[in-house]
Amino acid sequence: MKRKLLYLTSIVLFSALSAINAQTKVWDFGTNTATWPVSNVGYTTDTTIESLGIYPAASGTTIGQVDPNSYTFTDNYVSTNRFKMGGSSAVTGNMPTARYLYFTVAGTGNVKIWFRSGSNSATRKITVSDGTNVLGSASSVPTGDPLSAPGVILDVPFTNVNGKIYIYNDAACYIYKIEVSGAGAAVLGNEKFNKEDVASVHSNGKLVFVSNVKSDTQVDVYGISGILVKSLKTSSDTSFDLNTGIYIVKSKSAEGEKTVKVLVN
Repeated sequence: MKRKLLYLTSIVLFSALSAINAQTKVWDFGTNTATWPVSNVGYTTDTTIESLGIYPAASGTTIGQVDPNSYTFTDNYVSTNRFKMGGSSAVTGNMPTARYLYFTVAGTGNVKIWFRSGSNSATRKITVSDGTNVLGSASSVPTGDPLSAPGVILDVPFTNVNGKIYIYNDAACYIYKIEVSGAGAAVLGNEKFNKEDVASVHSNGKLVFVSNVKSDTQVDVYGISGILVKSLKTSSDTSFDLNTGIYIVKSKSAEGEKTVKVLVN
């Protein structure tokens, strides 16, 4: 009886620990307009937003324009917008060198990507790798009359990956959502807790607010094209105004660094 009770207790404890360690991080380009507002500008410099790295083509051409597009996937996920990967990624071996997305994991988990071909008549493929090995890939093959690109949900498991995972494409694709789950995603899900002491940045109308400042903080503001438009240093909460547009604001202090995307209107 005692052995059985110990066995059952172990199962309960293991389940509890698994639940604690399980994490999920979602980048929802299709519906989260606060983080991913509609924009025809995109990114021309290496940018990180909510732990997702966005790396443009080496030539400086953009990636990541967001435009309206309503689509319902087979799992009933309904989008209103889409994230444009632009042209094809540059890849050496299984390591992309231009026009790709990336994020860091630590352990084992799963990556899901909701995407469609960027063409009404040509097949487009999305690949997920750890820089050395291909972890999985899938293609969107337009079918039917009239031709249209069906939505694809790429589901890729990863095991004992401690480093970056890369997402790249062989030609123009649209990504609607990315989800990383499992214990390996803990470093993504916990970012907001690890950086809770870092100054926070948000916008309201034409004003940008920097709050929770605890030490000398360097604030750099970049236009969506990557050009530095404002730079300041502050030791207390502050605010400043900007012209209408989308900006990338980077704050750096002794407590850490943070990069956010703000919409000024």
